[in-house]
Amino acid sequence: MKSRIYALKEAERIVPLLRSIGREIQARRLESGEIQKRIETLRASPPRAAPDASRLESELATHLREIRSAEKELERLGCRLDEQHPLRILIPSLNGDWAFDGSLDDTRFYATPARGAS
Repeated sequence: MKSRIYALKEAERIVPLLRSIGREIQARRLESGEIQKRIETLRASPPRAAPDASRLESELATHLREIRSAEKELERLGCRLDEQHPLRILIPSLNGDWAFDGSLDDTRFYATPARGAS
């Protein structure tokens, strides 16, 4: 992960990009979940559904690859997803992390405890 520290003003400047990345991750995760459900349904069906399952598995692989790509983009910015809240983006600051979450349309920043602190 790129080591970067953001002041609040700097963090606010990257919000549009974080919103875009967050929306992509959210949309692709939702679609991946739906595709996975369809694949499971097709696997429980007669064998003639196999071509459809193969096509869906290919779509799923594309979504998962793009999710990883979006997460790497966050890493290049020095940011990361919060493990406890998968759609919360953590932006490193001198005093811990700025947390960016919400509907992704309503920007909210707040400080989280420094990494390693309880």
